[in-house]
Amino acid sequence: SDCKDSCPVLSLSTYVARNGGFAGINGTYFCPAGYPSCVGKTNSFDLLVMNKNKHYFNSDNNVYSTNPAVIFSGNSARFVGQALQWGRDTGVDSVLSNYPLLVSGGNVVAGGGSKGAKDFVGNRGSTVYIGVIYNATLEEAAKVLKTLGLENAMNLDEGGSTALWYNGYKAGPGRDIPNAIIFVRK
Repeated sequence: SDCKDSCPVLSLSTYVARNGGFAGINGTYFCPAGYPSCVGKTNSFDLLVMNKNKHYFNSDNNVYSTNPAVIFSGNSARFVGQALQWGRDTGVDSVLSNYPLLVSGGNVVAGGGSKGAKDFVGNRGSTVYIGVIYNATLEEAAKVLKTLGLENAMNLDEGGSTALWYNGYKAGPGRDIPNAIIFVRK
């Protein structure tokens, strides 16, 4: 449900299991417990998220509508440069906004950033990819994804939230998180 403070969080493996998934990755940036700047808004997130049940979470908090978004529909994903280009259509499977866009139309669009694990969701044609690139800046991660042939890719939360699950953890488990991208068989 919508939440502004002390929001529920789960491990990525719990999200995958509860939703009958076969793979998953952590989702949006959020305000984790333990960060002094997060007092009064622990585990909340201010980015657009719509789940498989067509519920938009924290729409009133969505102050970052100029951030990129990925829209999942069927077996594919579409990327927009700003969530406000999407609106609030519920005719798709799910929506998640985060930043920055790493690759758009096959071109590197992210620059700079500090080195660390970079979590991403991307596509090439109708195939959707999730993954983690280690010890890279945003620009370096974008160049790797372009080299791999991804047409579009968006950065996800990183650092202590990094988690990638496919038949067990491939990265992480990371801290408990308020949302995730889960792949399920249809």
